[in-house]
Parts: sequence; C-alpha cells; structure tokens
Amino acid sequence: MTPSSRKQKKRSEILQAARKLFLERGYDAVSLDDILAQVGGSKSTLYTYYGDKEGLFAATLVQICEDKLRPLLATDVSHLNPKEALNSIGRQFLLIASSEEGGAVFRTIIAESQRFPQLASHFFSSGPAVTIRLLQDNMERWQKAGHLRNGDCEAFAVQFLGLMMGNFHLKVLLGLMEPLTEKQIKAWVARGVDVFLEGTQQTHKGRA
Repeated sequence: MTPSSRKQKKRSEILQAARKLFLERGYDAVSLDDILAQVGGSKSTLYTYYGDKEGLFAATLVQICEDKLRPLLATDVSHLNPKEALNSIGRQFLLIASSEEGGAVFRTIIAESQRFPQLASHFFSSGPAVTIRLLQDNMERWQKAGHLRNGDCEAFAVQFLGLMMGNFHLKVLLGLMEPLTEKQIKAWVARGVDVFLEGTQQTHKGRA
C-alpha cells in the first residue's frame, strides 16, 4: 500500500468512526479521543485531515448527505411521465426521510443548529435543497411540455415533499415509529402523487 493510499484509508476510517459516534451520541458527547480509540492514530493526524472537531463534524454531514442522495440523484426520470417520475422520486425520498440514520442526522443537526448555524446552512444546501432543485428542474420541464399548469416550481417541489413526508418524519425523529417498509412507502407515495397531480396538472380544454 502506497503512503497516499494509507493516508486515504486512515482518513476514511476516522470519518466512518466519527459518523457512527456523532449520530449515536450527539456532538457534545463525543470527543476526539473517543474517535481515535476506535481507529487508532494521533490527534495531529486528525487535525491535519479535518482541522478540528467541528471540521470533522462538518465532513460527516457532507458524507451522509452525499451517501443518502446518491440513489436519488442517480434516478433517471427523463423518459417517464410526471406520475411515474414523481412516484420514483417520492419513493427514494421517503426511504431516506424515514430511515433510522436519516432521523439521527436530523436530530443531530437540529440539536447543533444554534451553535453551528453555518453547518446547519451547509447541511440544508447539501441535502434538502438538492432534492428540491431536482424536483424543480423536472417540474419546469413538465410545464414547458404542457403537463403541469403554470406556477412556482420551487413551491410545487416543497409542497410535494411535504405530501411525501406526512407525519412520518416527525414520528421517526421522536422515535415513535419504526422506518417504513417498502410496501408502506409505495402505497403512501402513490396516494400523495395522485393528490399532488390533481392540483397541478394542466387542465385540458373542455374539462371542468
């Protein structure tokens, strides 16, 4: 193993250990010593890679957002009609939002948002804002094709995500329910897509 690959391996090990501990215990309850106890190495090495504890916390949030959004962003809906595309996007989104790790991430960032407003802003721009933009881009395309009525596509995207989340996300955050099954997600998303399209699809001439 080359020196550069060893450094990359150690950096990845530190990040994975930090991710696990931060989500399990929260920011305050985790020390750099706790992380190094998991992977070995020295604080100087950790400082070299991530600067400090806050820098490491920020890196874990970025990694989680990238990991969670990768399947969603890789979903190609360009060949699908709005109903099929929204069902596909909605299922991917709700799978993320209702997962145990998804709930842990939100709890952690909410708990630390007042102390680290820049991290909260970065989390939003790296996660929720990316999903909104994905929907907005597709909705603007559907508007141009005459599938959706005119309107603010960013607002449409936010409203669609609200329909998808229902009260599941809050229940997961509060630890009041287990993550949704694939069957539950599919059924809920299908109903939500129908409700959304009922209010946003282009009305054809001659229809009430």
